[in-house]
This record gives sequence, structure tokens and C-alpha cells, in this order.
Amino acid sequence: MRLTKEQIEQIKKLISKKGYVHIDVQYEILDHVACKIEELLEERPTLSLEDAFRKVHSSFGIFGFSTLEESYTKSIQARVKKYFLQEMSAFLTSYRILYPILLGLLIYQVSVLLNDPKAWILILSGFLILTSLAFIGSYWPKYQRLKNFASFSTSSNLFQLVNFGIICCLYSYQWVYKVPQGTDSLFFHIFQGGIILVMVCFALSIFVLPRVLDQSIAETEALKRVYGE
Repeated sequence: MRLTKEQIEQIKKLISKKGYVHIDVQYEILDHVACKIEELLEERPTLSLEDAFRKVHSSFGIFGFSTLEESYTKSIQARVKKYFLQEMSAFLTSYRILYPILLGLLIYQVSVLLNDPKAWILILSGFLILTSLAFIGSYWPKYQRLKNFASFSTSSNLFQLVNFGIICCLYSYQWVYKVPQGTDSLFFHIFQGGIILVMVCFALSIFVLPRVLDQSIAETEALKRVYGE
């Protein structure tokens, strides 16, 4: 038997009550559950929709629909990682690589004019922090609008990369620009080099992250139109 629109809506509510609040996750689960419920109701027409739902839920084992949610989330994470690598590869092999190069030359020139060989650390840190804040501010309204979709909220974990980059920028003042006395060990130099490397990689990522998030937003907007939310 075919489920009615009202029954589909009822199943969505039952899925939501199980704790799956993301709209696209609900539909991902719904795709798997609806067919199984139809089969059960064909076999036992007197079975209520709630009982059929419980039987289908229990058939997924002790973790219920969590395996479906986990699979869907992992596919999103893999897709975002793929987007990031593709965009970074395209960036490094296109004329746009001139932007960070020119930025680096400008920062170096300012350091020379200031007669401070370490001033580039402070200038780069300031640039990255201000750019990060502008990046977060520009995408925050979109996050608020699309946070009910796992396809965007999962990919917005890229903000954690921004947060880590900002932390390294803050550490750079104490551990790279203003080096504490008595820190001349090999471990310290490795730690110092790690901070600089992260800052350089973060500077390159700043040119890529908006394109990655824009792709995720476009996909989420498409899902939003399909699901009518």
C-alpha cells in the first residue's frame, strides 16, 4: 500500500521525536523507513502506523536510526573535505596564488620599513584575525538560516579550523615575536616552526574557505527547495 501525505508527515514527526532534528537527516531516514512501513502495513493492515514505526526502528538494532545518520554525516564530511582539497589545488595552480604572494611581500616590506625583522608576525596575525572575524560575521546569518540542515551545519565545522588558526595567531606573539628567555631547545624551535607553518597554511585557507562554504550553501539551498522548508 502507498502511504498518504498525512502518514508521511506523521512518520517525520516520529523521527523528529527520536532526536533527529536536522531536516535532511529526517528525509534521509524517511527514505529508508517509509518503504519498510509500507511492506509491514501490506502484510498486517490492522497494524497502526506507530506500531509499524516502532517495529521498523527496532529492526535497525540497538542504535536505531543512528547508523543512517552517521552514514549521512560521514558522506557530508567526505564531500566537504573533497571540496576543500579541490579548491586548494585549483588555488595553488591558478593566478590567484599571486594574492598571498603579494600579501607576503607587502608584509615583509612593512617589516623592513619598521626596522623590525619580526614585525611580520604581528602584521600577519592581525590580518588573519581581522579576516577571520569578517569571515565568521559574513557567514553567521547564513548559518542561522540553514542550521536545521546537517548538510550545512556539518560543513560549518570549518569554523573550527578558523578558530584553531586564530589561537595560533594569538600564540605567535608570545612564542614567536616575543620569545621567552631560556627557550633555546630543539623542542621549542619545532614548536615555534609549527606555529608559523599553521599560520601560513591558515593564510592560504582563508582564500579557499569561502568557496567551500558557498558550495555547501548551494547544496543546502537545493535541499531546502526540494523539501519545501
